[in-house]
Amino acid sequence: MYFLPSYRRIQLTREMLLSHMSLLLACVAYFGEAVRGGKAHYSGRPQVCYENIGCFRHFVTDPENMPLPMSPEDIGTEFILHTRARPEERRIIESTESSVIDAGFQLNKKTKLIVHGFAPMQDELADFVPRMTKAILAADDVNVIMVNWVNGANLEYDQSAQNTRVVGAVTAHLMRVISESFNYDPQNFHVIGFSLGAHVAGFSGKEFQKHHADRAKIGRISGLDPANPGFNFDNSTVRLDKSDAAFVDVMHTDIETVLVMAGGMNRNLGHADFYPNGGNDQPGCNSWNSLLSVTGAAKATVCDHLRAPEYYINSVNLSKTCSFASYKCHSYAQFKSGRCVRCAGKAHRRKKGGRNRCQTMGYWAKPTNTKKQVQYYLQTSEKAPFCAKHYQIQMHWRNGSGSTPEGFRGTLYATLHGTKGNTKEYALNGGTSFHIVAGNTSRFLVSHDCTQDIGRVVNVTFRWERPTCWTYYFCKAENLYLKRIKVFDAAAQRRHVFLPLDMDTNEDNAKDVFAVPAGEQKVLTKKSVIKRDHPEKFVPVIVPELAAVNSDGASVRRRHKRKGRRSS
Repeated sequence: MYFLPSYRRIQLTREMLLSHMSLLLACVAYFGEAVRGGKAHYSGRPQVCYENIGCFRHFVTDPENMPLPMSPEDIGTEFILHTRARPEERRIIESTESSVIDAGFQLNKKTKLIVHGFAPMQDELADFVPRMTKAILAADDVNVIMVNWVNGANLEYDQSAQNTRVVGAVTAHLMRVISESFNYDPQNFHVIGFSLGAHVAGFSGKEFQKHHADRAKIGRISGLDPANPGFNFDNSTVRLDKSDAAFVDVMHTDIETVLVMAGGMNRNLGHADFYPNGGNDQPGCNSWNSLLSVTGAAKATVCDHLRAPEYYINSVNLSKTCSFASYKCHSYAQFKSGRCVRCAGKAHRRKKGGRNRCQTMGYWAKPTNTKKQVQYYLQTSEKAPFCAKHYQIQMHWRNGSGSTPEGFRGTLYATLHGTKGNTKEYALNGGTSFHIVAGNTSRFLVSHDCTQDIGRVVNVTFRWERPTCWTYYFCKAENLYLKRIKVFDAAAQRRHVFLPLDMDTNEDNAKDVFAVPAGEQKVLTKKSVIKRDHPEKFVPVIVPELAAVNSDGASVRRRHKRKGRRSS
C-alpha cells in the first residue's frame, strides 16, 4: 500500500465549469480559422530567448496579437519526485546533478513524468496527477515526476497555450541533465500529458531530440485527449506528433464539436490512436438532450474531456477480466457493426502489420510494429473501472414462406445468458430499425461492464419488433426466419454457434425452417451444449465426402473434425 501527501482536491464548481465554456468560446473567436486545421508558418515577428532552453518566436495565426511564451521564472515549473522507496516524501528535483542525487532519483528504474493541462481559476496541482502517481507506484516500481506548471496554466487560454512550449523545453532540459550526466537511457523516459499537457509532452520530446548529443528520442509519450484550440495545424512542429518519441500513443475522448469547436483533437497524432466510444459521448457524461441549464451545458463541455485521465488511471490496474482491449478499425461505424474484433486472420499471418489488429489502451499499451499510424476503437462502461467486454453477434437469416429479395425492416433485440448471469437486453443496431434480407448475414457489436461476470455464454434470447406503420399499405408482413446465431467473444477470441432446440420438429433429419413471430422470444442454445445434453435433438450435418469411401477418407474426417471444433 502506497500513499502520497494530501493535495487539495479540485472540485468542478459552477464557476469553473462556466469558465471552461467562456474560455472555449473565447478561443474560437481568438484563433479563428488558423485553429481549424490550417498550416502554421514561422513569421518575422519578435522572439524571446531564455537561458538553457533557447528562443521562441510566433507562428503566424489569426489574429496577430498572440502573446509570446512567459519566462521559466514566471511560470515556475516544479518537478516533484515520488518513488516506492520514499513514497511519503514530496521531493523537488531540479536540473542539476546534485539535485537529482539528493532527491533520491533511482537511476536503475524507468521514469514517468505526468503533466497536467489547462487550469483556469486553480492554484494547486490538478487532482488527477497525485491519483495517477499513486496508481502507477502501486503497479510499477518506477520514478514518478509530477510536472506542476499551474502558474503558467491558470491564465487566459491563449497565454497558457503558448506557455506549453517553455514548459516542454524546461522538461526536456531536466531529462537531458539526467540522461547526459548519469548515462541514463532516454528510452526510459515516458511523458504522460493531459490536454495542454499532451502538447507539453510533445514539445519536451522535440526539444530533447534537438539538443541531445546523439539526437536520441525519449522512449514514450502518452497524450490524453490533446487540446484542440490553438494546436490543430497540419504542421507537426507546433503540436504533439508521433515523431516526438519512439512510441507515441494518444487517447481521444472529446473530438465532437461543441459550440463550434471540440476540446480534443480529431486527428491521428501518434503511432497508436485510441478512440473510446468513437472519441466522444463518453458513457456517464451528459448528452445534449439533458442540457436544460447553463450548468448542464458547462458540464457537457468538460465531462468527455476529463474522462481521458480517468481512463488512464484505471488502465494501470487492468487485469485479465478487466482491460481496455481495443481493436483496429477504419471507423467507429464499422467497429459498431462488429467487423473489427478479430485479432487473428490473414493480416495476422503477414510479416508486417499483423500484430497491430488488437491493442490495450492506456498505461500498458505496446509499441506497434509498423511505421503507419493505427487507430483503435473500443467501448467503455459508465463507471469506474470503465472497462467493457465486447461480443460480435452474427444473425443468419433463412429464406422462408413469403421471403422477398427486397427484405423488410425490424428492430432487433438480444440477451446473452451465461453460467453466472445474464446481460441486459441489447437493442441491436443502436435501437434503430434494421434492414433484414433473407439469405444474408448481419453483424452487430454489443458490450457489457467487465465487472459483471456472466461466465460462459450458453444461451441467446432473440426477439424483434416491426416498425410502426400508419397504413396497411406501407406495412410489410414478411416473416423473419432465423437460421442460427453466432457469438464471437472478443476477449477470448472464440466463436460459438447457437441453435434452437426444436430445430427438427418433424424428425426428417434436417433442420427446420422456422419463423420467429414479431414480439415473441426465441431461445437458442450453444451447439456444444445441445450435443452434450440433448444428443437426440441434434441434427447431424451430412457431408458427402465423409459418406464416400475412398483412400483419403481419414484425412477428410480429420479436416471436418477440426472445423467442427472451431465452431463449438
